[in-house]
Amino acid sequence: MLISNAMIQEALRYMQMPQDKADDDIIQKIRATYNELEQIKGTRAIYKVFSIYLEPQAIFLENTQLKIESQDLLKLLSNCQRCYILAVTLGQEVDRKITIKQKIDMLDAVILDACASVCIDRVCDDLEREIVKELKDDEFLTMRFSPGYGDVLLEVQQKLLDILDASRKIGISLTKTNMLIPTKSITALIGVSNQKENRLESCSKCNLTQVCLYKKRGDRCGL
Repeated sequence: MLISNAMIQEALRYMQMPQDKADDDIIQKIRATYNELEQIKGTRAIYKVFSIYLEPQAIFLENTQLKIESQDLLKLLSNCQRCYILAVTLGQEVDRKITIKQKIDMLDAVILDACASVCIDRVCDDLEREIVKELKDDEFLTMRFSPGYGDVLLEVQQKLLDILDASRKIGISLTKTNMLIPTKSITALIGVSNQKENRLESCSKCNLTQVCLYKKRGDRCGL
């Protein structure tokens, strides 16, 4: 597995560790952990595209019962007539390994958790690149938008999983508090816009601004 400096930096960011505080031993552990993940992750993904209808207070997906009340999502999809829904996971074995490491060495567990978070984000990025191949020349993707981000409630997770049949097809389910299982899983919506969109993550849309550890130290989780 080719491990780039960007992957090292992303893992450190998830660990909330400034790069200048990471010694060679930590860097080597991160590299070894990425290689371990390559052996144990069971990456699976699914996506579908839908026509959408925008009303003043909500978004509707054609041929589904899905209605999402969200001003943030309405703004994101304002130039869109279609959107993709996706779900991806690294699988249960990653969760199991994190749990085992938590009982043996918390540092190893933290590193594995961070590296797995980087990997699941990159799975989404790879899936987006596949989706781009399906677009026409005058079509562009919006940023990726997940439940729990901005004013989109976590309860939307279940509706997305149901539409994709993701529980049966790729093994993703929910806890009673609407958290995804396996934990290294993501659901998201991506709009298909008729113009180029700003695809950078924005602190202004995040619902964690009051408790964000990145912001407290003058950093950010996005680009």
